[in-house]
Amino acid sequence: MNKSVESIPFFEVISMEKEISNTSPYDENFLDCFRTLWQFGDWESLANMDCNILKYHQDRAKLALLVAAGHIQRGNMAEGKQFIRLSQDWGCNKKLLSQILIAGVHNSLGRLAVLTGQQSRAFKHFERSIETYVPGCTVSLITQSRIGKQLAMLGLSSNLLELMIEAKDNIKEIPTYSSPSSIGLSDDLIIVRTFLESSFKREILNATKQIEAFIGVQGYFNSGELPNLSTEKHSWPVSPDFALYLIELLESNDYDLIIEFGSGISTVIMAKTLAKIADHQSNSKVKIVSFEHLQQYYNQTLASLKKTGLVDAVQLIHSPLLPYLASNGNTYSYYSCQKVLEDLSITYSIASLRVFVLVDGPPASTGKHARYPAMPAVLTHFRGAHIDILLDDYIRDDEKEIVQLWKTELLDNDYSFIVTERKLEKEAYLISIGSSKTNK
Repeated sequence: MNKSVESIPFFEVISMEKEISNTSPYDENFLDCFRTLWQFGDWESLANMDCNILKYHQDRAKLALLVAAGHIQRGNMAEGKQFIRLSQDWGCNKKLLSQILIAGVHNSLGRLAVLTGQQSRAFKHFERSIETYVPGCTVSLITQSRIGKQLAMLGLSSNLLELMIEAKDNIKEIPTYSSPSSIGLSDDLIIVRTFLESSFKREILNATKQIEAFIGVQGYFNSGELPNLSTEKHSWPVSPDFALYLIELLESNDYDLIIEFGSGISTVIMAKTLAKIADHQSNSKVKIVSFEHLQQYYNQTLASLKKTGLVDAVQLIHSPLLPYLASNGNTYSYYSCQKVLEDLSITYSIASLRVFVLVDGPPASTGKHARYPAMPAVLTHFRGAHIDILLDDYIRDDEKEIVQLWKTELLDNDYSFIVTERKLEKEAYLISIGSSKTNK
């Protein structure tokens, strides 16, 4: 076990796990074995290491970190995080943690480059991965062995290695993740986190797409209706968890009137939910009024309502954006909805009226606090009614600021209200006005 890393033939690395398992926990070569497995990219052997053979070793923090790297490269993210925490608990150096994580990013980018046919870029990333953890070493032989192992993991021909060696000088540089000594550790970890988050997001979106497609197929065979989804991507204008919350609100509250700012799938969901409710409540008759400022989306929503046989259940109104002078003295670009709201208020007894308002438009690109006018516009005509206002996309700073403006206005005008924040994919915020004498 006293061979230098450069002199160890690649085929010997594969058998090292057996040698490690028979090694004394205090053997000074124990860490060298793990490092060699890491350098040659034998992630499987690292991932298969038993925690019990690490915990009594004097270098257990470093050993656990290398095992974590093996798990992460094999896609075992939960196990990888566990070993990272274990490594930190055992006193792992933050600089070393940063180096291993950044090296892992380069290895992942290298595999991605191989799959996309960017052979020279792939070689550089694998080379950079090894240099990040073992700076100053001779990496040529190790890089070639690492690539061979990664190609085998990807099920690709080893002949690609020769092409990559020939192409490696065709690209002079790749994006650099600086070493912890040249920039702050936090900057390095932000780079790693951003890469991992984007990778997870792609996987989650793909999984969501497949689940939605499966449910859509099942729904079609059960009801004969095609789902209102894109088959190319996860593209619900409202997230599925928000849609479920919307259904729960409609099922558990006896609303008399629903007002929606920004039409779309949410319009269809509400119409179908109310149709279901009407099936077991013969006296249920709830009016839905939906405002949409773009002709294209108005047409799409109308087509969806027709396809589901619910076009008569919704008063869908094309309402171009016009200047709206709000009670706070500011002018916003908002739906031309005032006359419709005024006419609606005349037809109801306000004192006993229960109104649900869904705020999902206009888009933020319309201007700062674009959705703020929803509350003052409704309160102008329905003061004294019980009003639930649900704001989508509360994950955004603009929406959070809108909520604060609403709450300030309600307090200044002696309204009683309660609030509910829902931790959904894009978050949501519900303000119930007139339902309580408690202000929160």
